[in-house]
Amino acid sequence: MEPLPKTFVTKQESNYRELWFNYYKYPILNVITSLQEGEQETRKIDFVNIDAAIDFFNKLTKGIEENDGVRVYFASPSRDGNVYKDKCGLLTLIFVKTNGVNHLDDKTYYAFNGKTFDKIEEDQARLWVHNYQNIKRNILFETLSDNDRTNFIHETKHVWFSSEQMIQTRDEMIYQKGKAGSMVTGFGIRFVSYTNLAYSFPKRVSGAEDRRQRLTIGFTFMNKNRDIGIEDIDSEEFNYRYELTKDKFMGDTFDTGDPSPPPSTDDKAALDV
Repeated sequence: MEPLPKTFVTKQESNYRELWFNYYKYPILNVITSLQEGEQETRKIDFVNIDAAIDFFNKLTKGIEENDGVRVYFASPSRDGNVYKDKCGLLTLIFVKTNGVNHLDDKTYYAFNGKTFDKIEEDQARLWVHNYQNIKRNILFETLSDNDRTNFIHETKHVWFSSEQMIQTRDEMIYQKGKAGSMVTGFGIRFVSYTNLAYSFPKRVSGAEDRRQRLTIGFTFMNKNRDIGIEDIDSEEFNYRYELTKDKFMGDTFDTGDPSPPPSTDDKAALDV
């Protein structure tokens, strides 16, 4: 039996991150989105069909090599898909595979269409990302940690996942679909936030102090409209895999990705402002 996938986060931590986003970041985002778009801000993106999620992750991981990965940009197109001056749009995500140790975009961009992710042109993807980075990213500055605000570090632009993280997540989807049958119907991506505490299971995560209170995303299985974790699917098997994961813990296992920033001068990606 395999350890839990490297994108696994404990239920307690997952709930804490979701609550932190809902309490500190969502209200600010929702006010501007409601005023400008006449809609409630996005909290989540759902693959209603688990097969659609598996197919998409297969696209992202096809031919992926050790130093490759996947970047997930935060974006916010206006309702009609365009971008206008000072119009913020609904929060969404754009996925792209990255190549090599420099994590360069391979320029095939995927945006959510309501059911799964479809290819969009690079110029369109850039506009959507710029709209988020120029408007929504700036209004979230006050929700960051004291350290980030003091050093004028801004909100997350994008999250990067290693090839290993993406492959293990895809494999977990395939495994649970085959094992749990009708219990697993879909797959969800949740807008969440790192909290004011460093995640420390089974030991303190290196660099966690540089991530506090920043926007990120989390993955979850779904049973119709309800989020379910691996523990909910089979608690006995989960407990065994949980102990196995702790025994084989290597590095940054229990985390959802590498948010950019952490502070650096070389984190500029292809679509960034």
